[in-house]
Amino acid sequence: LVQARRPKPAPWVDPRTRAAEVSAVAMAEQYFPISELSTYQARWMIRARITMMGQLRSFSSKRDGGEQRVFEVHVLDESGVEISASFFGGMADKYFPMLQQGKCYTFSRGAVRIANRQYNRCPHRYQIVFDRDALIEEAADVEKIETVKFSYSDLHAVQSKAAPCTVDLVGVVTNFKSLFAFTSKEGKELVKREITIADDTATSMVVAIWGERAKQEDKVFEGQPVVCLKGVGIREWNGGKSGSLMEAGVMKLRPSNMPEAQRLEKWWAQHGKSTSFTSLSLAISQEGLMDLRTLQAKELPCTVELCGVVVGFKPPFSFTSQAGKELVKREITIADDSAMSMSVTVWGDRAK
Repeated sequence: LVQARRPKPAPWVDPRTRAAEVSAVAMAEQYFPISELSTYQARWMIRARITMMGQLRSFSSKRDGGEQRVFEVHVLDESGVEISASFFGGMADKYFPMLQQGKCYTFSRGAVRIANRQYNRCPHRYQIVFDRDALIEEAADVEKIETVKFSYSDLHAVQSKAAPCTVDLVGVVTNFKSLFAFTSKEGKELVKREITIADDTATSMVVAIWGERAKQEDKVFEGQPVVCLKGVGIREWNGGKSGSLMEAGVMKLRPSNMPEAQRLEKWWAQHGKSTSFTSLSLAISQEGLMDLRTLQAKELPCTVELCGVVVGFKPPFSFTSQAGKELVKREITIADDSAMSMSVTVWGDRAK
């Protein structure tokens, strides 16, 4: 005789726990993944975390010349894909005070369009526009959704990108300048600091950071720390390229749980310190303010930062370039405490 064995009973699970699990699965299935969003979907709802949120801006409408309001967010969901969403007009006024970077929300009643690469900083092929009837509601936090998503470009690749553009960067802080405070043309008090970052493509670039990030103590930037930057605007000037971390961007110094940062940290310790770097920011002086007597010994051409007293100036002079462009320039003479003077040409609005 063969005695049949009774199957082992399944472990007891609290019905409330099982009900919660079933409910969570059902809720997840009702949300459309960002990775599959396209212009072919008319009705959808996504649940995502705001990883980056821009400022509320005003612009003149081309249609009627009236003032319009707009702001942009980047949202990321459980599919691990990020997309840009822009709010216009009444939707911008309604939702800008309600939304917060880092929180999860459900988004629906938006229009999916092909991404405009001139302004869109996300790698997604499409973007979302909320200009009427948008519905955004706060959702419970979803731990599976990352708080920030980096899409890194190495510095060598930045060299070949058409500027202006926006990128995410990771590099070693090889140099930094002192805090610099100034007043903008609009009368706004600003604070910035320039850091130089380098990566294992043997390339370096200057990046400006602003506000509270710039105000951190010098010791924070000492010791060649690795830094991850999300939302760096790249500009080209005088043959060189430099970056500026946007207000809505993200900066992580000495990140401990990012594989790309750990890889660069190891590279710097083994080989990076002795590497000769090609600087993309050829036009950015790394020497700080220079007096006019020291400037005499510099090899030309070069770019420097000067501070002096205007001891003479000529009236503005307007002319047309060979390319047919209307230009304005003015010559000023500056002198400093090294008992030297020099003529400097200023252009455009500065000359006027």
